[in-house]
Amino acid sequence: MGKYFSVFTLTLKEYFAYRLNFLIWRLRVFIGFLVPFFLWLTVIKEVKNFTGYEKQSIVSYFFFSHLLAYFILGTRTVDIAGQIQNGEIINLLLKPMSFFYYYFFRDLADKILNLLLSFFEVFLFFKIFSISFPQVNLQFLPFFFLFLTLGLFLSFYLNLLISFLGFWSAEVWAPRFIFFILISILSGSFFPLDLLPKKLFSLIILTPFPYLFFLPVKMISSPQTLMDKIDIYLLFFMGSFWLIILFFLARFFWQKGLKSFSFWGR
Repeated sequence: MGKYFSVFTLTLKEYFAYRLNFLIWRLRVFIGFLVPFFLWLTVIKEVKNFTGYEKQSIVSYFFFSHLLAYFILGTRTVDIAGQIQNGEIINLLLKPMSFFYYYFFRDLADKILNLLLSFFEVFLFFKIFSISFPQVNLQFLPFFFLFLTLGLFLSFYLNLLISFLGFWSAEVWAPRFIFFILISILSGSFFPLDLLPKKLFSLIILTPFPYLFFLPVKMISSPQTLMDKIDIYLLFFMGSFWLIILFFLARFFWQKGLKSFSFWGR
């Protein structure tokens, strides 16, 4: 396990080696939080109660959303397709470690750094604008950690599958861009998914995307509005179902990709 801890620490050091890129990236992330936050605050200010959401509910949702979104969705697997195409992946295959564990610990370093910085950014934001911090719903805390773990692994395997396209195509950017758009809309980044009509919400909940961070956010912010629409144990079943499917798909395409992979060196 020591070698994977070394992977974790080296990944953290990579970020601080390119400080300007790092700061610009965090600025982009923070602006991405401000836009929907103020948009929905304006909506709530005009409407007062928007399908069960009041001002504090919206503040709570986007507060936890910003903290968890990049913790769960942050990934270093975007490097894999390039490594496949330029042959650098051979260096990883020759190392005495699991490829999946290697990238999981790189992802974990990225996620923890995202989480710590998001806490700092949001803390400053709430202090500057004198907004009270949202309350954590302790009653559903076990479900929060359950769905957080599901979301973390679902995100990891989904990103791996996108990256494995590099075994068969040089055009990986377009599928990843489409994936990013789907994530933004269907995982609740722009708005809480339970604002949608019940039938549409029931269809979206059958996909793996709401499990990435919408459900963990709801479990810790305002689970009551969700419990009225769907059974929590059904949500856990569907999340586990998708995790098993994506796990085996990632392993399958990894093995298929290795069989078709060839590189002549430099």
